[in-house]
Amino acid sequence: MLIRTLSLTSALAVGLIVTATQAGTTLETVNRNLGGSGTTTVDTWAQNGMLRMETKPSEASMIFKNDTLFSINHKDKTYYVMDRAAMKQMADTLSPALKALQERMKDMTPEQRAQMEKMMGGRMPGGMGQPEKKEEIKRTSRTDKISGYSCTYVQVLEDGVLTDEICVAPGNTLKGSDELIVAAKRMSELLKEMMSSMDAPWLRQMAEKQTQNFEKLGGIPVLSRHFEDGKVQNETTLSFIRTEALADSLFEVPAGYTKKDMMAPR
Repeated sequence: MLIRTLSLTSALAVGLIVTATQAGTTLETVNRNLGGSGTTTVDTWAQNGMLRMETKPSEASMIFKNDTLFSINHKDKTYYVMDRAAMKQMADTLSPALKALQERMKDMTPEQRAQMEKMMGGRMPGGMGQPEKKEEIKRTSRTDKISGYSCTYVQVLEDGVLTDEICVAPGNTLKGSDELIVAAKRMSELLKEMMSSMDAPWLRQMAEKQTQNFEKLGGIPVLSRHFEDGKVQNETTLSFIRTEALADSLFEVPAGYTKKDMMAPR
């Protein structure tokens, strides 16, 4: 869902030496898992089409710049690079296995499919042994005020069943939202392009939905709730968004970190 992709945020910029001349955007969101697995904070920075996201308490971050994704592990001081060349290598390696998995799932029993869903962390997308679900984004007249921002609720339904409700604030009411939207859109488009090289239609569908939903929301989510079987599973809330000049070093892999091959045996 877009809201998960758009759970963008920030906080670490304090203490950095500011070298950039153009103001960027700093954003923080808090995700609460109502199933009891705790609270996660996501800090996001955006500037000049670049994006950095950090999830706490995990020791990982993601940087997007120059049509390249960097996945960084601060614990062991390593990072992976995903650009068009890396994705092609991954597609060439994984596509046969993904296609075989897709074929096997067509013949699975409901019990086997349910077990596979559990292993994948939720519902499987259409194309993996089941028909594509019809998704609808429905605007409502219900309004709210979250973290000082007025917003209107949008519902996301699959085959008529509520999966998410998102309170969306107009972008022009959140200072700095333009930087965030530009960077998030560029990243979504790149992921969509990369997924198109995989021989797995359901992966392409997932990527396309992210981009389509981003366009349809029409603003910035300040609150989102994800439902399963009619119950709220997790809730994400915007803590703050602000503009400030960000250091270029914020969008760089730290010095001394080791690059790892995504396809190398682990």
